[in-house]
Amino acid sequence: MADGNSPRPLRNGITTGTCAAAAAACAMRLVLTGESAAGIAIHTPAGIVVHPEILYISRTSDSSAACGIRKDAGDDPDITGGTEIRAEVTRLTGTEENLQGRKEYTDPDFPGLFLTGGTGVGTVTMPGLPDPAGFPAINPVPRRMIFSACADELRRAGRTAGGDAWFRAVISVPEGEKLAARTFNPRLGVVGGISILGTSGIVRPMSEDALTASIRLDIRTKTARGLRALAAAPGNIGAGELSRRFGIPENRIVTISNYVGDSFRMMAEEGAERVLLAGHPGKLIKITGGVMNTHSKYGDRRMELMADAARAAGAGQAVLARMQSLRTTDEACALLRENGLLGRAMAIAADRVKAVLEGRFPLRVEVVLSSERAGLLVKTGGAEAFAREIRGAGEEAAGIR
Repeated sequence: MADGNSPRPLRNGITTGTCAAAAAACAMRLVLTGESAAGIAIHTPAGIVVHPEILYISRTSDSSAACGIRKDAGDDPDITGGTEIRAEVTRLTGTEENLQGRKEYTDPDFPGLFLTGGTGVGTVTMPGLPDPAGFPAINPVPRRMIFSACADELRRAGRTAGGDAWFRAVISVPEGEKLAARTFNPRLGVVGGISILGTSGIVRPMSEDALTASIRLDIRTKTARGLRALAAAPGNIGAGELSRRFGIPENRIVTISNYVGDSFRMMAEEGAERVLLAGHPGKLIKITGGVMNTHSKYGDRRMELMADAARAAGAGQAVLARMQSLRTTDEACALLRENGLLGRAMAIAADRVKAVLEGRFPLRVEVVLSSERAGLLVKTGGAEAFAREIRGAGEEAAGIR
């Protein structure tokens, strides 16, 4: 018997791709047979059969039907949890309304079936993603799941697609455009909505692997456009400095969170050659001690490392002793400023960050240290040149030049 104080296992959820496949299957069933499914079973690529919650099934015309499925994210903090994923399936007669420029997917294994995105499903505008530019952001595994679910309903009804029976599924997310602003999509060049995602069909509570996979995708979309110089920041402080002071748009900045080592390794693997890294000294100072994941659970030597930079800048024992008693690096910076040592100590810290990263990864690195209280503290010698290159390459890639 489990200890009542033990945490319960985290509950898995289902992906937007699984929801889209379920919605398409229910809509297809109503079009083919007139039957409104009371429930639907979807076989996921993970080998798990799931039964998504059906919100509604309804006729939209004599030849089409729609179904809404509620996205269950389980215990994952997924912003799409609880939202509606909708599919409308239409039996094509040759008189359907124009797709209004939307491109549609086909699959040779499922002749006679067509798939596109509707309201709230983003459109890909840049290379480097699993979906081609100009097409709806419905990833390859979800696409196949949707096609397969529709084909299963055809077989269930004793029908086949092709010949004189053609069907189109349109996947929509009514809240998708609003939700997309809280995702990586704007940075990845996916406009107008969220992506229909999933490789296993199952959402497992967010892991470090999932986070680093998102960072790699962000890097890849930039290097796929030929960018060899990248801007990177752990979070809002560094990103804000890169935007305000260096003029680098947010969608050209890779947010690396605590994953410094993983991110720099992935940048090198994806073809980057130069990186402009900006952040708060309390975060980046850890790199000078060889810490490649800056989360506090991996150790917190901030004050020790700040004191070491201060010592190299000429701080005496009184200043160093006082620094060791402080709680935050912002307080340490204030102490160094009072003693005329801040600029020199931060320059030493930034040079050490640069040296550690260049020593570990085949990348040229420039560093910017800043804080919300003090603003820009220091930038290494080549930071401005890197920023100009990143701005120029971004404008060229966007067709501004």
